Amino acid sequence: MRRRLWINFALILVLAAAAAFISLPATQSLRIGSMYRDVSLREGLDLKGGAHLVYEADTSKIDSANVGAAMNGVRDVIEARVNGLGVTEPDIRLSSVGSKPAIIIDMPGVSDIEKAKGLIGSTAKLEFKDATGKVLMEGSDLEPQGASAAPANNSTATAAKANSWQVNITLTSTGKDKFAKATAANIQKQIGIYLDDKLISNPTVNSAITDGSAVISGSFTAQQAADFALKLNYGALPVPIHLTQEQTVGASLGSDAIHQTLIAGIIGILLIFLFIIAYYRWCGVVATLALVVYALINVMLYKLLPVTMTLAGIAGFIISMGIAVDTNILTFERLKEELRLGKAMPVAIQEAFKRAWTSIRDSHVSGLISAVIIFSFASGPVRGFALVLIIGTLLSLFSAITVTRTWMLLIAGSRFQKLLNIAKA
Repeated sequence: MRRRLWINFALILVLAAAAAFISLPATQSLRIGSMYRDVSLREGLDLKGGAHLVYEADTSKIDSANVGAAMNGVRDVIEARVNGLGVTEPDIRLSSVGSKPAIIIDMPGVSDIEKAKGLIGSTAKLEFKDATGKVLMEGSDLEPQGASAAPANNSTATAAKANSWQVNITLTSTGKDKFAKATAANIQKQIGIYLDDKLISNPTVNSAITDGSAVISGSFTAQQAADFALKLNYGALPVPIHLTQEQTVGASLGSDAIHQTLIAGIIGILLIFLFIIAYYRWCGVVATLALVVYALINVMLYKLLPVTMTLAGIAGFIISMGIAVDTNILTFERLKEELRLGKAMPVAIQEAFKRAWTSIRDSHVSGLISAVIIFSFASGPVRGFALVLIIGTLLSLFSAITVTRTWMLLIAGSRFQKLLNIAKA
């Protein structure tokens, strides 16, 4: 029995040390051999700053029965475009502006908001037209991820010039046949290339192109060509959208919010620690140390999963600390009852955890049900709050049932056993 307790104690210390190392702000990555993992703490819009955009969709030309599917398509395309920008954990959700469908986009860490708006708001409708305006080929004829930016003429010398980039496209088998027929029928004529009804390039066809590839040139810079390719790769929006609300959240606002919230949280947690130590004496000290381990493991999981932290998430963490404290209090109150019955300390501790388990289990299950419901139906920071609460609730069981119990049983079998006597507290 004692040997197993010491093994558990050693494992808890190893876990606590690993959690402490990963939780350090300076620990941004882990490398074990060839394995690499980014473990930087992800911050939400309210902490990191970024852009908050609201777009209203024009669904006037769509049957009402198809509006829902069209808006889901809009969300999917925008999500792909935003991910293509390299935005970490964007929050993209459907909403409404009055009676009109809309989409809300939160992008933490975005500094070039004009570029983001340009990529998000464009419908990216690609068309190839002949001189009469007949559409010969569309963006749907491109292979998935079939557009790429490249130096014009594949020349590194040319690439050094500001406006010497082009977009290469690869066509599907259907698109290949369409383009072969179109170029064969328009030799020595111009085929206009349009993006969102704007003429981008108007090249003259010298011969039929049958290899399923094409080049779009238009005096692009490297960035313009890359953005153009990004739009094409992630498809056209099913319905046009226009920006109705724009808000930029500065990083300084996020820093102030973090500072104030952390101060409030630290004060609250310290008051909790002081209370349980003052009321339960050395049992409170054991519980406090277990709660420190609990907090470190929480932060470690936030970085490993990862969880995007927001102000609501920080509030969820503080609430979960309260849940963990409540678990210890239920156990300690039961321990007092067992000691009053005259039971030996090791037996009393075992019985206290056993008899308190029903109440602990029921309270945690009810809390988990509420958190899961919120997580399933909410979005944005509220969903993050629920996720943090779920993690904290599950970990509080480990903290109280495993960590606190192991340490108390080790003390109960030593000469310091009398320190745990709280029967008269």
